[in-house]
Amino acid sequence: MVATGLTLVLVNFSTDRLQDYVTLEQSLYMPIPMLKILLFPFGFDFRPDLSMLIMIKYVSIISGIFAIIGFLTNISLAAFVYTNLVIITHFYSYSDFHHTEAPLILALAYLTLSPAGRVLSVDRLLRGKGSRSSMLDETSPYARWPILLAQWTFALVYLSAFMEKLIFVGGLDWLNGYTLQYAMANDTLRRGTLIGEWLQRHWLLLILGQYLTVAFQGTFWTSLVFPRLKLLYVPLGFSFHLLILAALKAPFYHWMGAYAIFVPWTVVATFLVGRGARARLPLATKG
Repeated sequence: MVATGLTLVLVNFSTDRLQDYVTLEQSLYMPIPMLKILLFPFGFDFRPDLSMLIMIKYVSIISGIFAIIGFLTNISLAAFVYTNLVIITHFYSYSDFHHTEAPLILALAYLTLSPAGRVLSVDRLLRGKGSRSSMLDETSPYARWPILLAQWTFALVYLSAFMEKLIFVGGLDWLNGYTLQYAMANDTLRRGTLIGEWLQRHWLLLILGQYLTVAFQGTFWTSLVFPRLKLLYVPLGFSFHLLILAALKAPFYHWMGAYAIFVPWTVVATFLVGRGARARLPLATKG
């Protein structure tokens, strides 16, 4: 997840783009509440200049790299989350804001408070605690809560989107097929998606897509109550965002990266370490 956030900082916030925002008229700068809180020591009406934004960007990059390799893990994660929030909320202080970054940033914030960096990290190596295999035997009663909380946050955001569509905005009329057809036609004209251009001509496929969307968003939480359903919902959800990207060019990269919270990394690491150990065995000892 850190790698996703780090990549998006590098891709989305170039120095030229940061300069474009700081050169906008002061009247266009309307800091949102979160940015005011983050920059409280400088005053609620403080507007970051280019040099400060560049410094924040490079702190984000360095702390992101440190977090990935597990060096000063919790401090690095905290710095990474803070600098990302400043950059993102500064961007949204000039325009409308969306929820694309929320699941990833929240998940990283939870991990900041977790015993991250206890295994497979530079921090552990610096403490001189054991070999690679013993690292995987490390346990903590506090290791699971941030993962579960991040997964439930994910599910609640989907449930919120479901309720927004069917209760607070459109009701059952949202499922008429034309809602998605209009959005797809509009995005196709603005962004030029080939799949979107084809799909927006097929109303029956679009109405089916709308029913599948609300069914998925409204029931994703069941995969946390019945964990076996994750084998269905997690690949389906990741594919769902890939399809949105292809059809609407809606870049939900933060969501796609946040799906890493559902990967059983301990199982993956144990499997890889086991294969590595087996590969080093003498041929005669292999079964």
